Amino acid sequence: MFFLKMLSKLPLSVLYCLADFLAFIAFNVIKYRRSVVFDNLSKAFPAKQKAELNKIAKKFYMHLADWLIETLKASNLSETQLKRRVHFEHTELIREYLDQDKSVIVLTAHQFNWEWVLLSGCLAFEAPIDAIYMPVSNKRVESFLLSIRSRFGGSPIPKDEALSILVKRIKKKRIIAMVADQRPPQHATDKYWSHFLQQETAFYLGPETLPKFIKLPVFFMRTHKTGRGRYTVSIEKIAEPPYDYLKKEIMPLYIEKLEELLEKHPDNWLWTHKRWKYTRGAYE
Repeated sequence: MFFLKMLSKLPLSVLYCLADFLAFIAFNVIKYRRSVVFDNLSKAFPAKQKAELNKIAKKFYMHLADWLIETLKASNLSETQLKRRVHFEHTELIREYLDQDKSVIVLTAHQFNWEWVLLSGCLAFEAPIDAIYMPVSNKRVESFLLSIRSRFGGSPIPKDEALSILVKRIKKKRIIAMVADQRPPQHATDKYWSHFLQQETAFYLGPETLPKFIKLPVFFMRTHKTGRGRYTVSIEKIAEPPYDYLKKEIMPLYIEKLEELLEKHPDNWLWTHKRWKYTRGAYE
């Protein structure tokens, strides 16, 4: 970790040169999860030709490398630097609730760079952000990520502890953030099935049940990479109480928004994970 901390002190201009090298090595030399990436892309976009999929994949590896060094740099980026690099649109939609001392839930996805969006969101709204996350097995990496995510008021919450912690905190206004496009493990019982990017896809049901349990409005947050190290984050309200507890209202809207986003910017999503590892039959 000492080496990573020293590396993070380098200017972004130098780190982006490193990112260029890492992207080239990952795509052309070690071919890091390249078969997974192409398998995912070909299934998600069957109408696209091989040359176009290859172009998307190369851009993806560049974004992935940028995400890596930007996450590393996030450990010592200043407030001023973050505010200059990440711009939020339509913040008044969320401020309307925060100004009334009410909490909100924000659903986002594995778009680059979600780490910077979390940090800059704390600054943009001047409210604590409870980011629900999946812990990683490597304790050193876990500790390093938590130290980054907790800067500027972030308060990461492990997924399995989210409900009990949020019930205790809910009386104080806050933003609850969920990266809602993760794949549930095979044994999970809280799954929501949807036709997503040409596949029958399992999602966690939490983004549907949590807002209804604690009676909070839900917003969709989309990130657009406007340049290297430059992002615009747009906010849209997709649901609010009163809810119909007998009907799935939130997840269909979230999935629709996410699919629209990926159709428009297919290179800006985490294609290295095995999103369709299990079929519906294997789950059930």
